[in-house]
Amino acid sequence: MGTGGKILVVDDNIDLRIMVSKMLSRLGYEVSSADSAENGLGVFFKDKFDLVLSDYEMPGMDGVAFACSVKKSSPRTRVVIMTGAGKETVFSRKSTAVDKVISKPFTLAEIDETIQNLSGEALCA
Repeated sequence: MGTGGKILVVDDNIDLRIMVSKMLSRLGYEVSSADSAENGLGVFFKDKFDLVLSDYEMPGMDGVAFACSVKKSSPRTRVVIMTGAGKETVFSRKSTAVDKVISKPFTLAEIDETIQNLSGEALCA
């Protein structure tokens, strides 16, 4: 199951935020969440996270801009963007700040596989 890493979930949709947080908790991760990129940065800077899972389309700062801010302060933190917009939209703006894009809706198995593939050594550090 999960490796017990710490994950920050950022999404302005409360239902999705709760659902994803519950999924990750079930997989054995320690989960924190925020309802915007700005609030997410506040949480991120207060603690250490192995991985950040962020929505792409949010009011104010979007997921890619958020990913850039995360990487500036913590280059080794993995960032996964969740999107309903289609991966091409995110990848067309993709900077090296985004490690992976996952399309909504996704299953528990898909989110677990995405994290496992990324975490190799990162979540075990």
